[in-house]
Amino acid sequence: MSEASGAIRRVEGRPFPALLRRLYARAPKGLIRFLAVGVGGLSVDIAVLWLLEQAGMGHVAARAASLTVATLATWALNRQFTFGDSGRRAHAELGRYVLVALIAQSVNLAVFVALTAFWPTMIHAIAAVIGAVVATGFSYTGQRFFTFARGGAD
Repeated sequence: MSEASGAIRRVEGRPFPALLRRLYARAPKGLIRFLAVGVGGLSVDIAVLWLLEQAGMGHVAARAASLTVATLATWALNRQFTFGDSGRRAHAELGRYVLVALIAQSVNLAVFVALTAFWPTMIHAIAAVIGAVVATGFSYTGQRFFTFARGGAD
């Protein structure tokens, strides 16, 4: 029995809409967990961003720092709960994760900077969420097929 069909059976008989069951069953491997980890990472990102801005750091530098903290948190969570062991040493896997994350977070940060430049009064947390949404598709694909692809010990 596949993981998805087991999950669907666990929710049958409960008030869980059929459409959501079908979407879950058809979701690419690990996507639901990846999105859940992403929400956790975004929460870390927003909290660190807010704390650093409150401490007087500029919003662009604060966002770069908050992205760094969130990236480390999501690597650990994705390794544990989403994709599992890739067969690589942890430092090699982290290097791959950081490479994909740097590209995705560059897109994320560019969207954030563009939004806050175009709308200076925009709440920074909203700009951060929009940037994260834009970068998510690339990030999932890169992490699934590059970082956590089963491989040798790099």
